[in-house]
Amino acid sequence: MKKLIVFALSAVALLAVSGCGSKKDANKSNFADAIQDYLNTTKGVCVALPRKEAPFALEKKGGFFFAHEPEKAAALVNAGLLSAGETEVPSVFPNQKIPATQYTLTDEGKKYLVKGGSGNFGGFDAFCGGKYKVKEVVNFTEPADMFGTKISQVNYSLIVEDAPSWVTQPAIQAAYPDVKAGLGEPVPSKAVLVATSEGWMHERLFKSKGG
Repeated sequence: MKKLIVFALSAVALLAVSGCGSKKDANKSNFADAIQDYLNTTKGVCVALPRKEAPFALEKKGGFFFAHEPEKAAALVNAGLLSAGETEVPSVFPNQKIPATQYTLTDEGKKYLVKGGSGNFGGFDAFCGGKYKVKEVVNFTEPADMFGTKISQVNYSLIVEDAPSWVTQPAIQAAYPDVKAGLGEPVPSKAVLVATSEGWMHERLFKSKGG
């Protein structure tokens, strides 16, 4: 009789242990893992080229520029990602050319170049490096049904690890202020997580898999 009781208690304990730690549970640990799974698919810290791709040329003066293109190009040269040289580009007047600066990729720049990595509307190439890591899940909403899917909104913080040296250069940070987010101090962020048959998943991963 005692052996049966011990066996029964052991079976109950085994079931209790096996039921713990399910990936489907709504808790900070599972949410941190789900967000990190998504962050692992991103390119890290990125700075877009001033033009869609390299090489490119910018007029030295009198040109019509968007979004501080000369300043960004100069910062990328200073960081060793681009090199600058003299060239000429066609003028608006027939058979005339005007002085310009030609920007080309350096060997260092080629290491970090990601085609279309900017994520902007034009699909510009970008220099990317480092990894985003979840620092802490601060809080989350109770899971609720929305359009047939159970979701939770999560507030968390992230940091950047293994950032390349060019990310920390003052010229780059002045031309691309967003790169400072997560360097040294955690930065707050938000995510929407979706409950799936395999556990919680970031909404962007969920959509990329056909959800």
